[in-house]
Amino acid sequence: MIRCPACGTGNMEGSTICKKCRQLLPATGPALSAAPPPDRRSTKDLIEDIKAMEVIGREPDDVVRGLVDILLQADIPVLIEKYPMRQVNDFQKFLAEMVEEKLEELERHLGAPVRDSLLLLYLGSAAYLLGDYDRSLERFTTATQLDRTDAIAEYDRGMALQSLGRYDEALSSFTRAITLRPEFEQAWANKARTFVLQGKGADALEYFERALCLDRGDPEAWFGKGSTEEDMGQYEEALRCLDTAIKLRPDFVPAWNYKGDALFHLGRLDEALESYARALEIHPHDFDAWNNLGIAYFAKKDLDHALEAFDKAIMVRAESDDAWLNKGTVLELKGDLQEALACYDRALRLNSDCEQARHAREKLYSIGMTSNV
Repeated sequence: MIRCPACGTGNMEGSTICKKCRQLLPATGPALSAAPPPDRRSTKDLIEDIKAMEVIGREPDDVVRGLVDILLQADIPVLIEKYPMRQVNDFQKFLAEMVEEKLEELERHLGAPVRDSLLLLYLGSAAYLLGDYDRSLERFTTATQLDRTDAIAEYDRGMALQSLGRYDEALSSFTRAITLRPEFEQAWANKARTFVLQGKGADALEYFERALCLDRGDPEAWFGKGSTEEDMGQYEEALRCLDTAIKLRPDFVPAWNYKGDALFHLGRLDEALESYARALEIHPHDFDAWNNLGIAYFAKKDLDHALEAFDKAIMVRAESDDAWLNKGTVLELKGDLQEALACYDRALRLNSDCEQARHAREKLYSIGMTSNV
């Protein structure tokens, strides 16, 4: 194992770049002393490389090293080391699927599973990004068993468990990652995020603070702290944190949305509208921003603009019972009772437990309205 002098991560023998921080690793002998780091490859080159890769007739270690390099060149191993908000592009998905196919071919040829901790770690990342959390958990777990000193593998295992809703186990994995590497800022932050998912905001804030002590320049940690403060009703502190996240990343759409929510709860409706509008400038098809914009306009009694915003929200996410309920409420106040009733019906078809839509529909039934369905 080669220990990275920059971050302390253990890397497999023969590696020239750290799997965590991607810094050059020290040479381990004469054979490696002149080896340059892998050249960055173009999208076309990577696709052609994996298409041309022969499995049969090559040393299995060479195949493994080739798959590892392709995943590294595609940035797949580092994507989940922040937050699952980060989007994987179609190119990365395609490469991940192709690597999976090559691994299956290799394992069929060998008649046994490949047990290389680094490849399993990277393939676990690929499976995670493709939404196959069960497969990613299996691979991350095996990687932790093969190298019990690898904080990255333990952290990634926590991410998979978190995505599967197994929060207590995720907390344990993040705790082990922190034990292995106390300065692991992302592990502190995602442990906090797991507490948020459990509804334990007060516990989460402590860990967001620990993460920020390690890296004051992490916009996701500032957002996590700010959104948690907002959910707990601490709106002024939430604004401070969200403004910091936005300063660090001006195109951070969820931060603009949460900032709008905090301003809304403080009664600063015009500023809230500006925040939601800013989110929509960055991402014109953001459902939350359109729905929140409609709620803010509704609070200002601007029914026409509210209706327009809810229509846009429905265009983005037609399966949202909340947006249909909101649209129905506006239509009812505008006097269009039949259309309002149709909206309430649609909300209830999408979510039979939507009590607000049920009560609104019953009120219209009580004055003689009938559904057209």
